Amino acid sequence: MSKIVRPARSNGEVPRTGNGETGSRRPGEDPRLLTLRSAAILGASVLIAVIAGGLTYLGTRGVIAGLAWAALGGGAAFAGAIRLLNSIID
Repeated sequence: MSKIVRPARSNGEVPRTGNGETGSRRPGEDPRLLTLRSAAILGASVLIAVIAGGLTYLGTRGVIAGLAWAALGGGAAFAGAIRLLNSIID
């Protein structure tokens, strides 16, 4: 068994500078995971996918594999909406 020994800090605080592997960020770096633009595109795409999947399910209700068709329709709508909204908002 090995033990990692670190030098003691004078004030007991962990330094804020570092690299991305440790999860700490550099001073002045943006702390958000997604930009507002990316979050809006993904959110609108999920909404479009849910609506398209729901309409596909309602349209294929008599078919045995209606849920599978709805999932495929929603996934295709999600991918298409991301590309469309990315080109529109750009």
